[in-house]
Amino acid sequence: MRVLFAFFFLFPVSLLAQYAPLQSQYMFNNVALNPAATGNEDALSIVGSFRAQWLGFPGAPRTQTLSVHAPLKKNNSSLGVQLYADQIGVDNNTGFFGLYSYRLKFRQSSLRFGAAAGVNIIQANYSSLDVADGQDQLLSSDNPIGVLPNFSVGIHWTSQNYFVSLSIPQLLSHTYESGRFRLQNDIRNYNVLLGGGYNFELNNTLKLKPSILLKYRSAAAPQFDLNARLQLNSQFDIGLSYRTKEALIVLTELRVTKQFSCMYSFGMPLNDIAKYSFGSHELSVKYNFRYTPNTVNPRYLGW
Repeated sequence: MRVLFAFFFLFPVSLLAQYAPLQSQYMFNNVALNPAATGNEDALSIVGSFRAQWLGFPGAPRTQTLSVHAPLKKNNSSLGVQLYADQIGVDNNTGFFGLYSYRLKFRQSSLRFGAAAGVNIIQANYSSLDVADGQDQLLSSDNPIGVLPNFSVGIHWTSQNYFVSLSIPQLLSHTYESGRFRLQNDIRNYNVLLGGGYNFELNNTLKLKPSILLKYRSAAAPQFDLNARLQLNSQFDIGLSYRTKEALIVLTELRVTKQFSCMYSFGMPLNDIAKYSFGSHELSVKYNFRYTPNTVNPRYLGW
């Protein structure tokens, strides 16, 4: 079972790898999907998260991320860094990226342009597999470590009550052939992410936050995330997300103070994997070190 599962994940990633770690809580950490959201908290913001996908499934994905970003005072620019460690079967992918965004201000909205640049450090640990034929050289030794550059771009338009987001994470892809990594920039491999949402104030204590995210890649069928969150007393959110043909996700967010908040989500697969796993679990924490820039930025704080 472990061998079959490892190969199920290993070959799609190793033969043509170009992916960003999957997260359900991008509404809690916008920069996870779009570098143009860098600085949108108007504070030095630190977000850490841990995701265990398909709990109980051997070799299932595990992802840890850390994002740090802030606007520059007396400037329309923002800077940040994003780190992640992603493990799927025998594949390990560690990313280190610098983030930048520039903001254009309008009367009641703002438009940000963003880019990220960094490296992916990848390796396939074949030697960790339990195999019947221990003499098979392909499965008894690890691939060499690859240090590969990559880039992301995006735009993010926000107002007090709505937002629109467009991004392409991980512009470059790679193949591993004959002991060498080969980089390629093929538009057919781009993962295009288009999203938007609106903030409805139902009364003084309730807000409804519907949003949608389209994930498009020319070689695959489009996928949609349909999200709805209900905010109670500005302190607690509860919501539901439907990822087409993949998962139903329950989301909760607690704002402990104006600076510290945490989010938990549980995702139940809607395919055959549900028979073998205990769902996907994700936990994130955020802390904002508040300061007030010299410019006013109307913003919508989440997906």
